[in-house]
Amino acid sequence: MKKLLASFLLVTSLALTAAAETPIKLSLYDTVAWPHTDFTNVSLGLIDNNTPVVHGVDLNFISARAEEMHGLQAAFAYSRSYEMRGVQSAIYTTSKDAVGLQWGLLNVSDTLTGVQWGLVNVNDMEALGAQIGAVNFAQSMTGLQFGFYNQSQYFKGLQFGFVNNITVIDRGLQIGFVNIIKSSGWFPGMIFVNGRF
Repeated sequence: MKKLLASFLLVTSLALTAAAETPIKLSLYDTVAWPHTDFTNVSLGLIDNNTPVVHGVDLNFISARAEEMHGLQAAFAYSRSYEMRGVQSAIYTTSKDAVGLQWGLLNVSDTLTGVQWGLVNVNDMEALGAQIGAVNFAQSMTGLQFGFYNQSQYFKGLQFGFVNNITVIDRGLQIGFVNIIKSSGWFPGMIFVNGRF
């Protein structure tokens, strides 16, 4: 009876351990991974890593994908997450809801609270923070745009670049060679400085 009870406890504990959250996941491609889990603290991959929830580090040689990523997500070519809290780095980074730093050649987000730093930065809805790159686009920007060409539909803050283009400015300043404010600015177009306070 003692052996039967000990065997039952051993099998039960192994099953519970296997079902628990795994601290490390190794991936070759998409779902070809060990262990096959939806949540991990450290996710390491070769070609593609698709882990729905990563709270920790998500590193991949080619691409990393997560629905919820809190920590560091880095890959050579492509990093994607629906909800990003931390740092995201690759040639192309994309996130629906980014809080932290997006760092790559092309950075895209719907909402951003933090910094986009790359060659081209795009924000499709609302940004609070900074875009630093050669070309910066934002739908609604509160903060800093620093680059060769900066464009925002609705802007509040500082644009610093060679060409600055705003559709509607709440309050802020443009410093650059060409400064365009289509509505609510001091002038529709001005060299060196334009804005509204």
